[in-house]
Amino acid sequence: MPRKPRIMSSTGIYHIVLRSVNQHIIFEEDSDYQKFLFILSDCQKKYDVQIYAYCLMDNHIHILMSSPDDRLSVFFKSLETRFARWYNNKYMRSGHLFQDRFYSTVIENDRAFLSALIYIHNNPVKANVCRFQSDYRWSSFNDYYGRKNPLTELSFACSIAGSKDSLLHFFARESDRSDDILFANDHRQSKYFFTDEQALDIFKSVTGLSSSSEATKISRVSRNEYVRKLRNIGLTVKQVARFMDISETTIKRLCRTGK
Repeated sequence: MPRKPRIMSSTGIYHIVLRSVNQHIIFEEDSDYQKFLFILSDCQKKYDVQIYAYCLMDNHIHILMSSPDDRLSVFFKSLETRFARWYNNKYMRSGHLFQDRFYSTVIENDRAFLSALIYIHNNPVKANVCRFQSDYRWSSFNDYYGRKNPLTELSFACSIAGSKDSLLHFFARESDRSDDILFANDHRQSKYFFTDEQALDIFKSVTGLSSSSEATKISRVSRNEYVRKLRNIGLTVKQVARFMDISETTIKRLCRTGK
């Protein structure tokens, strides 16, 4: 069945979501986040696009940006290919890292732009990764409060709000109410005791592996044993499935049958 054509924005502004294949962990160490931002910055300059906001989560990425229609696909093809090549080389894996097609929502008015800005910056809070947006290192939130980052274009959002002070007041007022039904599934099952960062540390400690990408190289017997141990410790089915790179159905079957 052919894919539906992408809806193009009359303003040239989009809320983009990149998701990993099978919810695979994209970022395991600080250097992974740093490398992605370096490549994002390089592509931003090469294709002359504007980045208004971003947030790098463990298995998906949000970007609020403007781009000429003819550059959007080539921009993301370059970004995804370059990072996946670096990532696969680092973690000695092969194959696709991102889903075939990035998700895009058109931003057609000021209210939609500000809502996307709030939603993107509130992602780590919704996912229980941190308590406040300012605590999270891998988003553009602190750029709006004075952190130097040439990647993020700040003046456009300030002009929409009327001034920088008005924008920051809007952040403070709206952040707790931020929601977006288009991405509601991103965090529907994220109310667990261990954050993904904590869960990843537990995974490495239990398995002795240096990254989740190595999970495919262990024997099935060892894999099954680790699955049960991780579930008994308190990691969710979704977390274990992502770290071990197997289906949630397999996780449930192993823990139910003990085989």
